[in-house]
Amino acid sequence: MKSNLSKISIDEFADKRTKLPFSEPRNEKLAVVTHYLQNYHNDTSKFYKPKARKYFDEMLLAKFGEETYSEVSEKALQQVLFEVEDVPFPTPENYKFTFVDLFAGVGGFRIALQNLGGKCVFSSEWDEQAQKTYKANFGEIPFGDITTEATKKNIPPKFDILCAGFPCQAFSIAGKRGGFEDTRGTLFFDIATIKDIT
Repeated sequence: MKSNLSKISIDEFADKRTKLPFSEPRNEKLAVVTHYLQNYHNDTSKFYKPKARKYFDEMLLAKFGEETYSEVSEKALQQVLFEVEDVPFPTPENYKFTFVDLFAGVGGFRIALQNLGGKCVFSSEWDEQAQKTYKANFGEIPFGDITTEATKKNIPPKFDILCAGFPCQAFSIAGKRGGFEDTRGTLFFDIATIKDIT
């Protein structure tokens, strides 16, 4: 076999030097793949699977080419699955409920809900540095801007709790108190529309 699977990693696919045939934003595809892998052992994986397998195959073809792609596909999936599960803050094995983590930051709400027995099925965070930390903590790259319809379409139809730590500066007594007149304050309405989408 020409390829060396010991070096395959989600981080490698995220490397900007890697030329991938992606028409959609790179992080969205990586988010789909990592969300699929994080839910590999439960029903939510069915929601992510069609896109995730397509994107994962694109990544492998870009790395290995058609000659060795079929030889490495399943082994690569198992290797990357181990990578995303071997994290500092894993999901509880016998979780009791599922949740969505919006405005996820580096994962403070997620840790709290996991400690209560929750399983995250979707995360969203637009800040690139926070996304990197979140991935290091949980093995999952959050989707980007939750105000876009493209991101909202990736929210699975079934979950128990919606968690959203949207910016509070618009409402804080320490700030200008612009409320809904402040752009940050209007992010609340994006959260409110999610129940109508799923």
